Amino acid sequence: MKTMKLNLPRFLVTGMACGVIFVAATSRAESGTAVQAGIVPMPFSVEAKKEVPFEIGAETGIVPVGVGSKAVADYLRNRIAASTGLNLKVRDSGEANTIVLRIDPDAVKFPEKDAYTLESGKDKITITGKSASGLFYGVQTLFQLLPAGIYSDTPAPGMKLSVDAVTIQDKPSMEKIRGLHVDIARHFRTKEELKKIIDAMAMHKLNTLHLHATDNQGWRIEIKAYPKLTTVGAIGNNSNPNAPAAFLTQEEVKEIGAYAAERHISIIPEIDIPGHMGAAIRAYPELKHPKETREKGNLAIRGDAMGRDFAKKVLTEVSALFDPEYLHIGFDEVNYQSPVELYSKAELIDFASEITTFIKESLKKKPIVWDDAFTNGFEDKDTVVHWWRYGKKYWWKKEKFTVDEELNKKQQPFIFSPACWTYFDMMNEGKGGWAGRISPAEMYNWDPFGDMLGVTPETRQLAHGAIACTWSEKIPTMKVFGDRTFPRLASFSERVWRGGKSEDSSILSWTDYRDTVLIPYQLKRYDALGLWYWSKDKPDLLKDLADTRKTL
Repeated sequence: MKTMKLNLPRFLVTGMACGVIFVAATSRAESGTAVQAGIVPMPFSVEAKKEVPFEIGAETGIVPVGVGSKAVADYLRNRIAASTGLNLKVRDSGEANTIVLRIDPDAVKFPEKDAYTLESGKDKITITGKSASGLFYGVQTLFQLLPAGIYSDTPAPGMKLSVDAVTIQDKPSMEKIRGLHVDIARHFRTKEELKKIIDAMAMHKLNTLHLHATDNQGWRIEIKAYPKLTTVGAIGNNSNPNAPAAFLTQEEVKEIGAYAAERHISIIPEIDIPGHMGAAIRAYPELKHPKETREKGNLAIRGDAMGRDFAKKVLTEVSALFDPEYLHIGFDEVNYQSPVELYSKAELIDFASEITTFIKESLKKKPIVWDDAFTNGFEDKDTVVHWWRYGKKYWWKKEKFTVDEELNKKQQPFIFSPACWTYFDMMNEGKGGWAGRISPAEMYNWDPFGDMLGVTPETRQLAHGAIACTWSEKIPTMKVFGDRTFPRLASFSERVWRGGKSEDSSILSWTDYRDTVLIPYQLKRYDALGLWYWSKDKPDLLKDLADTRKTL
């Protein structure tokens, strides 16, 4: 993709710099069938076949083959029933008029476990997954070969379910984590709202929900060992400190976890310690760090045996509730805005070392910390660093190297969430916020590995994936959540599933993607799912959106 650099000033956002350039349109190099299908994220390859379409009707059967395929078959049947009223039969066998859902690792040429193939013709559709998750993503692609109404829960009898004859081969660029972060601490999201978000994630082939569950404004998960965390700590939010207590009971957490698992989405819970603990300190004032002089704001808990025992008990319950592969423990901004140093670097490293060791050895999970811990000297190859800071100049200090350069230099495993590109609490237009505007085009034109600094041959192995973040200080409702998240999530999904230009030069230009995929297909799916999205009430905002990209 050629770019035309104009004489534009690099803009500074509270000390962090990220430039904007306009992108010249590129020729369309992808299959016309892929464009016509409007599949999001776009598949690795699509080939049209000279056959008549497959028609799904009342006599169509679903045939699961292989361990784990029955659950995916039930999911497919239930979605078709909810949207059309058709109750397809799940059968043990069948040749004609069938949708075969097969798990066969040897039949899919790609090594990625989420890979799949889809073959459709006049008499049969066969979806083959490398694994159960690959099969599930193949079913998501099948949905997107059908009318957008397939995502609706309002039955539309008579909906024409016609699937063009195609051969699709597909695989993700990032396999471990393709995630969306949801902050329920600043403003709460209910169980039903979280389920709606999970359905939207599944549509985009995302596999990880990062749930920021606690912060200064509120504690949102019931903990049996510390009941006042929710009876007291769940009171208030970022808009109203006296708002009624809002939190998820442990039974609701389990229900959400099961709902996500059915859609092959794992949940990474985040309990941010030892800073961002204002809600916990309101509930249990004795946890307050003895040097802490502030009464509100970003408060820190103590780092002695009492504070560490609290952290371990909470994390033990959270780990059992979610049973995640990863546990996120924050360790960011511990001294931020404090008039005194609460934790020295040595104290912070010691606390982080003890808690991460506990997570690895006692809970058998993989710990995640924000990059603040890493930049303060905490280094552990068995802990994943969540990278969000970009550039060398922050509002509180300057660094010799950028975080991404240091991650690569020290061969530290990490997760992508550079705020310049992936912080969806920033606005789609205007100045955007402290990390700058992130338009759907700028999100789409992000190249995760191409835009990273200090890349080495080992970088891809170090990367556990990427997460788009929706910090909710200014996201009080689901409507605002939708405005900030969609359609940018489509752009994000393209980059974590398909990869950036440095991986695949045939990727559509933003304008082609917008005009042939996003507007005619994906926005209709959002409507069917009942999601608000940016430009919904002002369509020209998206139609006229310039093709720009950000650079560090």
